[in-house]
Amino acid sequence: MLQNDAVRTLQYDSEIRVAQQPSPSEPRVYDSHISITSQPRPETPRIPLPIPIATVTGSRSFIPLSGYDCLADLPSVHIEQTFELNEALTAVSSENRYVVRSPLGDAIFAASESSTEKSRLFWGAGRPFQMHLLDKTHQEALVFRKKLALGSLCCQPKCLEIWVPPGNLLGRVVQSPTFMQPEFFIEDGSTGEPVFCVEGPPRSGFCCFCLQRECYFRINSGGTMRASIDHKWLASKSQYTTNIYFSDTKLTAKERALILGSALLLEYLYFQTRF
Repeated sequence: MLQNDAVRTLQYDSEIRVAQQPSPSEPRVYDSHISITSQPRPETPRIPLPIPIATVTGSRSFIPLSGYDCLADLPSVHIEQTFELNEALTAVSSENRYVVRSPLGDAIFAASESSTEKSRLFWGAGRPFQMHLLDKTHQEALVFRKKLALGSLCCQPKCLEIWVPPGNLLGRVVQSPTFMQPEFFIEDGSTGEPVFCVEGPPRSGFCCFCLQRECYFRINSGGTMRASIDHKWLASKSQYTTNIYFSDTKLTAKERALILGSALLLEYLYFQTRF
């Protein structure tokens, strides 16, 4: 089962950093009588994003109403994984952490995986997890949820759900059982209808072991290419990065968030350490 379902806190040191979860506190028990003077209020509105994120370069400027709205008007986003020393010294991989950056290198989201040590040990990249994406206001913008799907048994379809707090299903990414090339469908959360089709390299096979470290995925809709995802070596930082390029400038922030979720699923299926 998944643990640490709470939102991780952030600390800033010139960019977004993910900190350890604080220790839980015991609930407070009141022995005396309590007089209720006000009714419970609905969920408080989100804290406005800082000025560098609130103003988006492009054809227009706006103040994001929710965390993933800052994806609008961006030509591309880049996902970088942060590595920890204990992962290289132990047999159990640690919870993955990523930084989602804009084309200018600014940190947009800090992504922190929440999973159990047993899941990481026994199931490897096919483990179930929750990925929390927090923006610069320390608020949760998106949540990615993946169920158990073994990475070594590639005939088992994989699925990742994209949620918006406090509990709204934005959409899901579902693997299609094809054998000539990797194929995924991005479905809308409210209707369940496919919105995009993610196609991997042709003649690469269905198996998770057949893809090279550097590869390219097309995201189509209605026979038109809307975006693309690639995994390339970044020489300036000496690491691989997963890059999303939005070919269609008319993509909404919701559609861009769904594409971001598909990129994280591809990261786990094809580019993580396999067993």
